[in-house]
Amino acid sequence: MRWKSLPTRCTSTGVRTFDKHDAVIIFHGICRVPTRWEGLAYPSMRSLSSWLTDLQSRVNQLNDWVGNPLDTPMVTWISGLFNPQSFLTAVMQTTAQAQSLELDKLTLLTEVTKKMASEEFSAAAKDGTYISGLYLEGGSWNMVHGVLEMSKPREMFVPLPIIHIRPSVMDKLDNNTYLCPVYKTQRRGPTYVFSLQLKSKFDPGKWTLAGVVSIMDIL
Repeated sequence: MRWKSLPTRCTSTGVRTFDKHDAVIIFHGICRVPTRWEGLAYPSMRSLSSWLTDLQSRVNQLNDWVGNPLDTPMVTWISGLFNPQSFLTAVMQTTAQAQSLELDKLTLLTEVTKKMASEEFSAAAKDGTYISGLYLEGGSWNMVHGVLEMSKPREMFVPLPIIHIRPSVMDKLDNNTYLCPVYKTQRRGPTYVFSLQLKSKFDPGKWTLAGVVSIMDIL
């Protein structure tokens, strides 16, 4: 990467902040996202080059949405949203208004479909929305039976199929349903977003002890 080309390559992704300190970090091969940029961006553990590519993909999704801002995409790449919590809240608000329900009495129900790609859908969800971009860590997903199972040897992350999210009045969960926490990054902790309801043939405590979670952005 040449010094003179750096400002142009950075600003082409929509990143406007640049100074000599940022350039020194990149120029000397550290290849990490400058701290000043991190403070204005979303949580990420990516290297600078990977982060820029990811940022461009996120911007592309938003640009595609601009043409029809009132219409939710057929399948939303939720991992590419800067604030996925706000998106999920908006989905709940839409249902609450349409069905004259109290927002604070709604919860998000999730159903894992048998489809992996958004191209496999011909219409948007009638209730709620479809999301993509989630991975399982610590477990695996059985596509045939639609249940959570033990991870295979040397299998760190498993892509989950498209998920149908549907707001509904709070109800009692099935005894074999695991509430799987979803995090933005592998750091977990403060990057928590919401929880998936994953069907299982085992007691949910098994997966809690195994530390099974869903991650939005993996390395």
